[in-house]
Amino acid sequence: MRLEMLASHEYCRPRDDPIRFYNFPVIGRMYRNRVARCIALLPPGRKVLEVGYGSGVSFLALAAKFDEIHGIDLHEHAEQVAHTFRHRDLRLHLRAGNVLDLPYPDASFDAALAVSIHEHLHIHEQARAFAEIRRVLKPDGCYAVGVPGMNPLMNAALYMLGYRLRDYHFSSERQVLEAMSAVFQIDATHYSPSLWTKLWTTYLCIRGRKSVPGGRRPGRPCSSPARSGPPGRGSG
Repeated sequence: MRLEMLASHEYCRPRDDPIRFYNFPVIGRMYRNRVARCIALLPPGRKVLEVGYGSGVSFLALAAKFDEIHGIDLHEHAEQVAHTFRHRDLRLHLRAGNVLDLPYPDASFDAALAVSIHEHLHIHEQARAFAEIRRVLKPDGCYAVGVPGMNPLMNAALYMLGYRLRDYHFSSERQVLEAMSAVFQIDATHYSPSLWTKLWTTYLCIRGRKSVPGGRRPGRPCSSPARSGPPGRGSG
């Protein structure tokens, strides 16, 4: 799956958002592929929630699968980000907030997405974050999570970009997967690069399902609810 994006200069750029790296020759492709792989794990539906939507690099791809895109982020630039997509006829609902205390009713969304978010949470916060996502998902809803690897290779790569891994990443990909497995039924894990040992993983994409009593059998993929209209134009 190729990630469809606006031109780089069109994006609003909240502080610390990695959008500036997306057009770099090598690392830009890596960033784009991360987002695309996570979105590819989500079946189509009506409403999706993105945790940490940043500048909205995922929105065009999500609009091909969902009628409404809801987003929450710590920054206060929701209006500016939404304005970026004013000519794209997307149904965007963006707001400031925290994954540890989501401002949505129970069972609001068919799916949720978090790309490079959970590594910024401390280990003791993971259970609460996953519980909140589970709460706002509908039965059999999916949660796709992307997490960078925490190892010397990734530490060196981030150092070249001017960052120290331990200053920004407080949970490893293994810790995130373990915490997610306690709350969701995991039915997909994609390690990158796929042929390397997991100890040197650069990125891990995970899909979990909100299992319910009497729901789908373990191992079956997430549900794909019927859509109410063309991509990006459904009613909710």
